[in-house]
Amino acid sequence: MSTSAAYAPPRRHLGANIMIITALIALAITAWRFFTPLSGVTDSGGAMTAMLAEFVLFILGVVLAQAKAGGLRNFVLFLAWVGVIGTIFAACLLHGWWTAAVLAIYAVGVVIETFAGKPTRSAI
Repeated sequence: MSTSAAYAPPRRHLGANIMIITALIALAITAWRFFTPLSGVTDSGGAMTAMLAEFVLFILGVVLAQAKAGGLRNFVLFLAWVGVIGTIFAACLLHGWWTAAVLAIYAVGVVIETFAGKPTRSAI
């Protein structure tokens, strides 16, 4: 382990990993409800929009795992907050209680990424 000022230890992205996994689980649940006959939301525009939003949440998690400290990270966190709140609301309107529960876990990942130790910039 180096003690130089330019050394920054690698960051573990627990929150981003939670976000990625739960977004994929929520997408799978909503897709199953969208394609299953007699699920109540079969072929509905609302379920399709929720699937699109969950895919965007997945992309935000991937971008957040790669983002360094700075404006991009803060912007992605803002989009993740807005996205998860809106998608939970959409899941509740579609009576997708399991999707809403999984997205609540996604929100925990966003909280971890927001309030965990901030990534540092190296001096180089």
